[in-house]
Amino acid sequence: MENMIVNHAMMEELAHPNQMFPVSEFVDHFDLFPDGSFPSHWHHELELQIVLKGSAKYRVNGVSYVVEEGCAIYIAPEAIHLASEQSPGTIGYDVVLSPQLLIDLMNSANCEKYALPLTTRRPDALVITPERKEGHKILEFLKRMYYTDSTHAAYELFMLENMIGIWRSLLALFPRQTADSEDSGKLLREQRMKNMLNYIHQNYSQPITIQDVSAAANISKSECFRCFSELSKITPVEYINKFRLLQASQLLLTTDKNMVDICYTTGFNNTSYFSKKFKEQYGVTPKAYRSKHH
Repeated sequence: MENMIVNHAMMEELAHPNQMFPVSEFVDHFDLFPDGSFPSHWHHELELQIVLKGSAKYRVNGVSYVVEEGCAIYIAPEAIHLASEQSPGTIGYDVVLSPQLLIDLMNSANCEKYALPLTTRRPDALVITPERKEGHKILEFLKRMYYTDSTHAAYELFMLENMIGIWRSLLALFPRQTADSEDSGKLLREQRMKNMLNYIHQNYSQPITIQDVSAAANISKSECFRCFSELSKITPVEYINKFRLLQASQLLLTTDKNMVDICYTTGFNNTSYFSKKFKEQYGVTPKAYRSKHH
């Protein structure tokens, strides 16, 4: 692939390079994120990330998973997830794929049963290690995708061929689904969290109160705090600041906007406070951050 360093963690609606082939690739350099982590987010696509260097800790729908170098994680469509590096310099290669692509393909081949984990969105996540042969195959597929440039002939077919191979091996690793009904309280809290994250992501440039966030999910402030504690491990205010700083870091890397413009564009109303919070998260001032990574 091309060495594309993009912060996809900010997007619920991913803009795939080819909308007719909804597959995207990213390289996550965790050192570029505040505290080496990116905040809770979700998207309609399934996600696969292999840790190329270092190690990372993921939290998916409230459950923690550690992924060591050379291993990977599968994250189900619409699962609320976050990640943080466990060691400096962690790098991950991400493949993000619309589940509908695989669902349509399997339906057309009368193999609907193999799409069941995609339609039920279960399991939430699975750590992939090389100990089992299926896990080893998945990791080899992901490495092959990472090392192949997107200018390769028939690249879409190459990606699809690898994704089918990955899915076949994942089916062998997924735990057997039971008829037990999902915990309705857990599902409700996940949906409430998605509504609140959507609100923050759409309104981060404006003043936001806890009342605004909780109202987006039609819940009390106390329930709002419970949702963030369970699914993000931080408070709503901490999340808002972290997301704003993440947006600011991207503007510093991808635009020539001055610090004042970036401060106000990302929802901060005081440049001194913005610089202080940025340095707390990144260890350097916004200006130094831009100089360091340009």
